[in-house]
Amino acid sequence: MTNDPDLCFCGFSLWVDGRQFAQASDYWDSNWLMIRAEAKANSSRVRCEGAILMTGDIKQFRDQLAAMVDTLVGEAVLGELEPELSVVLRCQKLGRVEGIIQITPDHLSQHHRFIFEADQSYLPALILSCDAILDRFPVINTGQ
Repeated sequence: MTNDPDLCFCGFSLWVDGRQFAQASDYWDSNWLMIRAEAKANSSRVRCEGAILMTGDIKQFRDQLAAMVDTLVGEAVLGELEPELSVVLRCQKLGRVEGIIQITPDHLSQHHRFIFEADQSYLPALILSCDAILDRFPVINTGQ
């Protein structure tokens, strides 16, 4: 993983390499993204890759982040459909944000969890990162 990540914060990096089915036009096939993700802290590093996220996941995460910026309450969740990756950011008191990243290259035999704390100043940059991903890979056929 030598290129700059598309989304990065607090030891978590996400690269979007393209659509899984570039020629598809229906919602479920056309919106799967081929991603690489990495979480690291201290001497730990865990990576996963594959068709793990959909463009709709990025859009939902972006919208939830925007709501958190506006209200300083709530949570933003990235990755609920596949077991390899889950990112949850929750607003805490005094503008703090708790993050929980669950990531694994093999969900049948491994489980890795990273917990971190940051402040809300990270959120606008995450929204911009999501916007850039969605500019490259917009949600297709939202009529489902």
